[in-house]
Amino acid sequence: ILAEKGGALILIDKHAAHERMIFDRLRESGNETMSQTLLEPVTLGAAGRDGELILQNTALFSGLGFALEAFGEDAFILRAAPWGIDSADARAAVEEILDSLKKSLRPDPLAARDEALKTIACKAAIKAGRRSEPAELQKLAEAVCSGEVKYCPHGRPVAWTLTRADLDKAFKRIV
Repeated sequence: ILAEKGGALILIDKHAAHERMIFDRLRESGNETMSQTLLEPVTLGAAGRDGELILQNTALFSGLGFALEAFGEDAFILRAAPWGIDSADARAAVEEILDSLKKSLRPDPLAARDEALKTIACKAAIKAGRRSEPAELQKLAEAVCSGEVKYCPHGRPVAWTLTRADLDKAFKRIV
């Protein structure tokens, strides 16, 4: 997204900005994450440690909007996912959350939830290269230009500002 503010050109990463807005909304919603039933349930292989982690973190997954049921010995069925995530991204989100849980030796429930919300926000955000509606782009640009959204949930900037002075330096008009 390209926007103008105060004579400067602002280049906005629409995925990162949208991801931040979703993350903030999910975080503010507390444990009331909206869930959607998947049209086709997704089977997840979860042998060994993965299966144990899902069972140990049932409250975390359900609080995030995932409905997981044991399915045989080494699998789970994913019947619902947080609103805004399609079934392919829901599978990837569960796998990323499991990876995050595996990496933490003593998972802090709040930190684990925050990491999971980052994953959900990323999966639900506008994808790079996807055509967007002008109103959607306007909303993102306004959030960034107002200072409401500065960084994605992972800490990367969502925009880069190019001033007239930057352009003059780039074209060697000033030293």
